[in-house]
Amino acid sequence: MKFTAVVVIAPEDLEETVIEQSQRAGATGVTILPGKGIGGGAKRTFFGLTFEGSQTVLLMVVGTHLATPILKVLHDILIDEDGSRGIAFSVPIDHLTGIDMQQVARFEEHMRREGA
Repeated sequence: MKFTAVVVIAPEDLEETVIEQSQRAGATGVTILPGKGIGGGAKRTFFGLTFEGSQTVLLMVVGTHLATPILKVLHDILIDEDGSRGIAFSVPIDHLTGIDMQQVARFEEHMRREGA
C-alpha cells in the first residue's frame, strides 16, 4: 500500500472542523501541532496591542487514494468569500516505518468492504 502525508495549516478555530471532515473523507488519525506563522503583511493590532492568531498544523498519513478526496474537503473549509484561511498540501511518502501493519491490513480490508 502506498501512503501520502496530508499537511494542513489552519487557524485554531477551524481545527475541529478540519479533523471531522478529514475523518469523514477517510483519514483515520491526525497529529496536531501548535503553530505560529509569519506572513508578508503587517500584524494586526487591537488597541495598540499586537495580535497574532494561533495556528494549528495537522498531519495525516493516509492511503494515497484518499489524499485527493481529503484535499477537496479541505478546500471547501479553507477557502471562503473572504479568501484563504489556511493551506493544505500532500506529499508522497517513499519510505515509512513505525506504522502498525496489522492496522494497515485492517484498513485495507475495510476499504475492500466499502468498495473503495
